[in-house]
Amino acid sequence: MLPAAIPVAAVLASLCASVSALALYEPADGNVVWGSWVDTSASASTGTGGDSPSLFNGRLGRSTGVFELSQDLPLAISQYDNSELTANLSMIEATGTNAIMFLTVYPNNGFDAYSDADVAKLAYQLANITDPSLSARRVMLRFAPEMNGNWFSYGMKPVRFIQEWKRIYNAVHAVTKRVSFVWSPNASNGYPYSASSPSNTTEANALDTDGDGSLTSSDDPFTPYWPGSDYVDWVGVSMYWKGNPSSGNPVHDNSAPPSDIWVQMVEGGGTFGGNSKYPLYTSFAKKYSKPLVMSEGAAAYALYQEPSTTLLAAGDGRVAIEQGFWRSYLNTTIFANYPLAKMFIQFEFIKVDEDSVSSNGVTRDYRITWNSTVLSAFQTDVSALSSTLLWAGAYQAGVDPLTLGGNFSSSSSTGATVGVATTTTKSAAVPVTSGALYLLAAFALCW
Repeated sequence: MLPAAIPVAAVLASLCASVSALALYEPADGNVVWGSWVDTSASASTGTGGDSPSLFNGRLGRSTGVFELSQDLPLAISQYDNSELTANLSMIEATGTNAIMFLTVYPNNGFDAYSDADVAKLAYQLANITDPSLSARRVMLRFAPEMNGNWFSYGMKPVRFIQEWKRIYNAVHAVTKRVSFVWSPNASNGYPYSASSPSNTTEANALDTDGDGSLTSSDDPFTPYWPGSDYVDWVGVSMYWKGNPSSGNPVHDNSAPPSDIWVQMVEGGGTFGGNSKYPLYTSFAKKYSKPLVMSEGAAAYALYQEPSTTLLAAGDGRVAIEQGFWRSYLNTTIFANYPLAKMFIQFEFIKVDEDSVSSNGVTRDYRITWNSTVLSAFQTDVSALSSTLLWAGAYQAGVDPLTLGGNFSSSSSTGATVGVATTTTKSAAVPVTSGALYLLAAFALCW
């Protein structure tokens, strides 16, 4: 029994406070996780595809803490054998590490294209991946990302987005509490991205946050899509530097980003940020005490502009461009001033014929581990942040992902695992002492 002098309510309140200090899979304060989204598609003559998490770790010389994969809702069907195409978890498993699976799910055919059965299939897929008796993998789910943009069929429908977000959240939580939900709009620079108000009056009114009857940069690019703090574990954002927008369309000037480009994009303001009235970090991560993840981001080195096959002018150069971008967020000043920015995912792709306007698209290289000079610069910068950056530890079969929290390992420059330490998270295990047994049923109230 609990000592009579300690009120049960006080103990429960203390317990809930201790286990709610961090979001699901959030690293401890003062630590940052870095990872990548690599192009695992079939290799092509353009140099795209053919990559894997294992190959990426090999080039980097470290065990990356998080890898991003994607799939559709409903699941796409293979043209070869009619099988359903789920994200290839085995590629992460092949690294032999406990790296987080950051799963992006695209409802590419719109919110009306999938059924309750499709949603249930996703929920049970995630339950199996996170089950300690099965794959035992930590999963962060980014559903319908960049919903505030107009380049996806599901974009710029905030009322419907919130409805579908809650539908997915509730379906997944009905079968597992081991999935961390990432709400992830696009950075607001350029909003509303040359889009006009949607024809649906309800959606148009939701987007017209200043009530002037039109969709402009004066409108809030984020709040119409916010499903509520109870439905979000992490705040995410997509951000890219493609060059100076004033240099032409599509941008291909190979100019280096300003040193504060990450801050401009998460808080607005400056030459290249969005409307400073709507700072993403302050209004969501800080306001609701949510960790922030750069869900995808990189700087582009422009190679060609269609239809020419002649290399474009180097401009400021590949190293200055790509290093300038990662240094804008991988530095001690950012870690101190934006302590909730705890995860960054590098977009490791070549994009062919991107942003085409009348067949003049640009081929851009966002990768930082394929060019030896760029890679060496990144390895040097990362080594200087060894006390802050966390890397994946060795995979341990049967370990409950919930007990790992946001933990990874410290690593040597070669990526060798030194050790894995645990932290207290929302889902920390409760020691089964006599007092804990008394509170075991009440512990569920902390959720």
